[in-house]
Amino acid sequence: MKTVFLFLRQGISNRNLLRTDFLKTLKQYGGVQVVVLSPIGDDEEFRKEFEDEKVCVEKWPRTKVGFWEKRLKNLKDYIWVSRGLTRAIRVRRLAQLGRIGLAWRDFVGKMARIIGVSEQRINDWELKIYRGHHWIKELYDKYQPELVIFTRLFGTNLHVIKEAKKRGIPVLCLVESWDNLICKGPLSVVPDRMAVWNEGMKIEAEEFHGFPAEKVDVVGVPQFDLYSDAGRFIAKKDFFEPHGLDPALKLITYAASTEGFIPDELEVIETIYQAIQAGWLGIPVQLLVRMHPISSPELKAEYVRRFTGRSDLVLQGPGRTSRLHDGWDPSWSDMVMLASTIYYSDVVVGVASTFSIDAAALDKPVLCVGFGQGGSENRSKYFRGIFDQSHYRRLVDTGGIRVVYTKEELVDALRTYLIDPILDSAGRKRLREELCYRLDGQSARRAALAVLRELGLG
Repeated sequence: MKTVFLFLRQGISNRNLLRTDFLKTLKQYGGVQVVVLSPIGDDEEFRKEFEDEKVCVEKWPRTKVGFWEKRLKNLKDYIWVSRGLTRAIRVRRLAQLGRIGLAWRDFVGKMARIIGVSEQRINDWELKIYRGHHWIKELYDKYQPELVIFTRLFGTNLHVIKEAKKRGIPVLCLVESWDNLICKGPLSVVPDRMAVWNEGMKIEAEEFHGFPAEKVDVVGVPQFDLYSDAGRFIAKKDFFEPHGLDPALKLITYAASTEGFIPDELEVIETIYQAIQAGWLGIPVQLLVRMHPISSPELKAEYVRRFTGRSDLVLQGPGRTSRLHDGWDPSWSDMVMLASTIYYSDVVVGVASTFSIDAAALDKPVLCVGFGQGGSENRSKYFRGIFDQSHYRRLVDTGGIRVVYTKEELVDALRTYLIDPILDSAGRKRLREELCYRLDGQSARRAALAVLRELGLG
C-alpha cells in the first residue's frame, strides 16, 4: 500500500481535486491510500463526505511562520520581481505597493543579486532553518507517505511540504490556476514535479522559474470536466424559475471581482442595469449578478441592500461558505449551479478573472470591464496595465474576450453580442485550445495518472 498526502488549504483545491474524478481515479487503484490534510479536517460533514477505507482525513496542523522564514521569503520575492522576468508580476506589485514601495523592493532585490544571493540559495537556507513541528512530524510518522501533493506554489505556510523535502519524500504540485506561474512570484518550495493546465504554463515554469520542462505534465483543467457534458446541468426550467428569471428573455451574467480589485464595482453593475431598464440594449434582457467567493459579510450585505427587489435583476451566491483560506468550499451542486449559470447566459461580463475562461469554455461571449466609476484616466491606466501588460494579455491576444474601457463601449458591446453571439467565436476557440488543453472530460483523470506515475503505478 502506497500512501499519498493531499495537502489542500483552499476550497478551490477541494473543488478541483476532491469533487472531480481525480480522487475517484486514485481510489480505483487498490494499492493507494490517500490522506487529505485540510484546515477543515475536523469538520464532521467534510469527513463524512470523503472518508472511507481508502481515504483518511486529518486536520491540517496549522503552524506559524518564523521571523527569519518570513524575511527570507520576502527577500526571495524582491529578487525574483527585480529580475523583470514578467510584466505581469510588476503590474501586480505596483498595484499592491505603489511606485515607492516597488522601487525600494527592487533596490533590495538588485543588491542581493549583486552579492550572489539567488532564489535557489534562499530555498536552501529556508530548508536549513526549518526545524519541523511536532504535529506535522507525528502525521508523517503515522502514515509514512511515499508522495506529498499540494496545489499552492506560493503559500506562506508550507511546513507540510518542507517536512517532506527534509525527509527526502517526493513532492508534486498540481498547480491550481492558469496564472500562478506568471504573476504570483517565486516558488515558495520547489516541487519534484508539476502538473499544469496547458503548454504555455509548461513554458512559463521553465522560463520564469528555471523548472525543467521534462518534469511538467500538461493535464488540462480538472474542474472544467463538468463542462464537457451538458446533460449534467440543471434543466432550463429548474434553473430559471427558482431564480425568478424568465426563460424567454436573454440573460446577462455579471461575475463580481475580488473585493477591492475594481473601484466602485457596484456602479458598473448599475450601469448595466440602467441600460437594460432604459431599453438601450435593443431587446428585453435580465441580469444575474454572481457575487465573488472572497467577499466580506459587509460587501455581501451591500449587494443585498442595493440590488434585492429590483425587477429583471437577481443575486446569486458563489456557493457554500467555509473556514478555508478562501472562505468557501463549493459542493458538487454548487459546481453544477455555476456551470448551468454560464450555460444559460447569453453574455458574461467581469473584470479580469478566471471566470472569463469558464465562459469561453462553454463558448459564451465574454466582456471584460476596464474602468471604475466614471472611467477616470488614472483608473483606465491601471486597467490598461492589466489587459495590455499583465498575464491577462494572454487571454486578450486570443481574441476570445473583448475589453471595454468606457460605459458607452460596454453598452455597445452588450448590444452587439446579444444580436450576434457567434461573434468572436473563433477567438474563444483559440482561447480554449491555448488555455484549457483539452475539454474532453478527462483532465482530472490525467492529473491522477500523473500522480500514479510518480508512485510507479502508472
